[in-house]
Amino acid sequence: MNDSDLAAVYGILSIVWLFAIAIGVFQIIGVWKMYKKAGIPGWHSLIPVLNIYDWLRMAGFNAIWSLIGSVGTILGIIFIAVESASNNENAMAVSAVLMFILGIIAVVLQIMSCFKIAKRFGQGIGIGFLFLLFAPIMCMVAGFSKDWTYHPVM
Repeated sequence: MNDSDLAAVYGILSIVWLFAIAIGVFQIIGVWKMYKKAGIPGWHSLIPVLNIYDWLRMAGFNAIWSLIGSVGTILGIIFIAVESASNNENAMAVSAVLMFILGIIAVVLQIMSCFKIAKRFGQGIGIGFLFLLFAPIMCMVAGFSKDWTYHPVM
């Protein structure tokens, strides 16, 4: 690659990064407003593990599932890192299976939480699919819409 090719690649990557940062900022603002509607302090949307925990609690999951969803994946990553440093192939296989199972649990919890949150905000299945596909936009809509109110018990 010559210098002009690298400059083009860096330019494209810069645009992608700026776009990703903008989406992240919109997501944080929307979740902040949603949390405030649900009676959760908005700053919880800034802390990754606490954010997942509160998202699942807002969806109606009990504390155990919320802890599994928020802490389980991080523990799986740490377990894989420790076991890969030991060069034990059996331990690495166990770590990979554990991480796979925790990842599936996290994905299933996220899918279920999108539909449950839509229901908690008085919306239907279609809005749950939109939460699943376009979370930053739907968080902004739920957070800023005067028509959407949070119902803690459904």
